[in-house]
Amino acid sequence: MEYSVSIKNLTKIYKIYEKSWHRAKHIFFRNTKYKKFYALKNITIDIPKGEAVGVLGKNGAGKSTLLKIITGVTTPTSGSIEVNGKISALLELTSGFDSELTGIENIYLKALTMGMQKKEMDSQLQDIIEFADIGDHIHQPVRTYSSGMKARLGFAISVNVDPDILIVDEALSVGDDIFKLKCIERMEQFKEQGKTILFVSHSLFTVKSFCNKCMWIKDGELVSYGDTGEIMLQYENYLKEERAKEKKQKRLEAKESNTDIQIMEKKEIVEFKNFKFRHGNGEENNKFLFGEDVFYTVEYEVKKPMKNLKWSFTLRDAETTEIFGSDKRSDKHYIKSEVGKHSLRVTLKELKLLPGKYLLSGEVRDDHGALHIGYANRVPFVVEGKDFVGTGINYIDHEYEN
Repeated sequence: MEYSVSIKNLTKIYKIYEKSWHRAKHIFFRNTKYKKFYALKNITIDIPKGEAVGVLGKNGAGKSTLLKIITGVTTPTSGSIEVNGKISALLELTSGFDSELTGIENIYLKALTMGMQKKEMDSQLQDIIEFADIGDHIHQPVRTYSSGMKARLGFAISVNVDPDILIVDEALSVGDDIFKLKCIERMEQFKEQGKTILFVSHSLFTVKSFCNKCMWIKDGELVSYGDTGEIMLQYENYLKEERAKEKKQKRLEAKESNTDIQIMEKKEIVEFKNFKFRHGNGEENNKFLFGEDVFYTVEYEVKKPMKNLKWSFTLRDAETTEIFGSDKRSDKHYIKSEVGKHSLRVTLKELKLLPGKYLLSGEVRDDHGALHIGYANRVPFVVEGKDFVGTGINYIDHEYEN
């Protein structure tokens, strides 16, 4: 297989000094103290020719550093990188632009930085002007441009110099929808021509629709690389968990009650213990396959005379958004309420939850709602899938006629 980009054990370390002038001091005094920041850690990946690869990761994950190394803007601390083909990159809106020069002058300037001859650019000039579509502003200094106009011009140059590898880093986050559509259409043409595209965008919908492969970078490390559907599902579940952590932190800062205790008890009335997820064969495990029955059991002891106890449960995604809550008033949910020890076994039938992490809460209450006791609070379980069937939370059967 022929690769456009081949990366082996790539690491990039930045030196963080306590004070800015310590950087200059370090030139003369090698014992100047600094901290090491690993922007990239031992990344190894081969990108075949003709792939449209979405680069996923939160801000600060190392995406831009990786792309800058691929384009030669910066060098790695260790490891190797091999690039096969001419690269055209749009990493920043003003990348390669001189703000005092006109749009047309900047077209030629950027072409020179890419190693193109003036005659070659002469033949591409009109196509670039038409694609940018900024009217008479093309004859004005770039310092007078809006961010959207800079993006138009930069993208127009990048896609009209016939690159083998196109790198786009958040360039489509500005500008109007019509221009974004035109950019995507041009990149689709590149895909059909077998060119390689590395695409960074916070619009996960665009990445899903356009890219056939994705790489996910977290804290400078390559988490996974593969088909877009599979990697996107992993990444979206990760984002949900991160947002849940942020919500939890805000609750703690606001001195709200800690809701992470898995088993809540009011032992003077009813005591719950030994909550467990199980499979149909009785095996204790909190990992289930897509479409499989999910079982859970919990033991409880009624210590004071009670009557008309009902159970219920709630499912949430990793971001703690409610997916389903059972009817808390249903007459079908009565459980044994006489004094003594009992057990409750619940079957959640053929769950069509898509692969990811989910949370289960459960509670018992009386008819009047005066008594409310939780037997499980946001206990995690995992759904796994053999095949990719879609994105989101729940699978929906579908068919069509044509």
